[in-house]
Amino acid sequence: MAIVDDIRKDRRTKNVLAQTNTKTVSAPPSSTGLTGDQLPAEVFTVTDFDVVKNQVHLEERNFQLMEALNVMGQITNMQSNSGPIPGTLAIKTSTSTTAESTIVFQPDAGQVWQVMALSILPVGGGTYRGIGNLYDGNNAVELFDKSGSGTAESLDYDTPIFISSDVYLRFTVITVDTSLTLKAAVVRVR
Repeated sequence: MAIVDDIRKDRRTKNVLAQTNTKTVSAPPSSTGLTGDQLPAEVFTVTDFDVVKNQVHLEERNFQLMEALNVMGQITNMQSNSGPIPGTLAIKTSTSTTAESTIVFQPDAGQVWQVMALSILPVGGGTYRGIGNLYDGNNAVELFDKSGSGTAESLDYDTPIFISSDVYLRFTVITVDTSLTLKAAVVRVR
């Protein structure tokens, strides 16, 4: 009860929790039989967590609130110390019909995403050359330099690829006959 009493006394923690008190911690497991319209009306999402945590300044008087946010993030799986955050897996694409560089995916500030898979898809059976890289606005680290004609290809890596708002995924088309698409499966890990 001491923790509850501390929270009741701390105005900042109460204000943040008031914004989320209609949310359910998470969707129930499928074994409960609660599906479709039986799911809770408002499940706590990573977007909800970002909204409340971004209101907090790192200062002594917010320590109780930061503890509450840490517990909230851990119990809802919206804050990860070890792996992907549920509900964030996405496929990002960049398609070019001319020689150009495009941003495939640049996460919001404060986020870290992992690239799970990459594939390159030429359209029209012509020849192509595309270069994928991690880019920081000035410097690039090449992930692949792929040339070919007419067939989709998966691109494999031995090490994980992480991207953020500072170092993000970019695709440069060198040559293309019709169009060339890079697809990236990504998941948020921070």
